[in-house]
Amino acid sequence: MRIIAYSALKAQNPASDPTVDFASVEALRTEISAKFRQDGIHVESAAAGFARGRRRNNSGGRFTLSLTFPAT
Repeated sequence: MRIIAYSALKAQNPASDPTVDFASVEALRTEISAKFRQDGIHVESAAAGFARGRRRNNSGGRFTLSLTFPAT
């Protein structure tokens, strides 16, 4: 999924600490898939140059939101 900010904005997810600033026409890409598992996500993210961020599970343990950031 691709989400595009049509104007500059700040976004905060109540389940995570970081507030993210988006410039006008900046895009956020997301992946929704049942094929991913937490260990695999971290391995693939690290191989692509991303560092592990926060992770949140829903109360039933069926869904996970995993945030990754460019490695520094």
